[in-house]
Amino acid sequence: MVRVYLDEDVSVLIAELLRARGVDAITARDLSMLGKSDEEHFQKSVELERIILTHNRVDFENLYTSFIEEGRDHEGVIVLSRKRDVYNTAHRLIHFFAHHKNTQNQLWYL
Repeated sequence: MVRVYLDEDVSVLIAELLRARGVDAITARDLSMLGKSDEEHFQKSVELERIILTHNRVDFENLYTSFIEEGRDHEGVIVLSRKRDVYNTAHRLIHFFAHHKNTQNQLWYL
């Protein structure tokens, strides 16, 4: 089963849509992580062994690079476009998860 963590920039509706399709999705709100730094969100996703979903491209590219350079593992980062509506985004994620079984230590853009 795919396990994801949505940082606070990603709509909670996306989590609900993913859950309806069998994805184990939790949000920053679910974990009382609102207002935390991007690094704290990334660390939480690592701790929980979940792929992190975000809209924050620049900061998460930097965090991703730091993790790789330090030889630290993570379940993956997916940067989502802000230009798509939540239904299209959820659909694209479901399609992505059906075709990409291993996202560990990778950075993806949808």
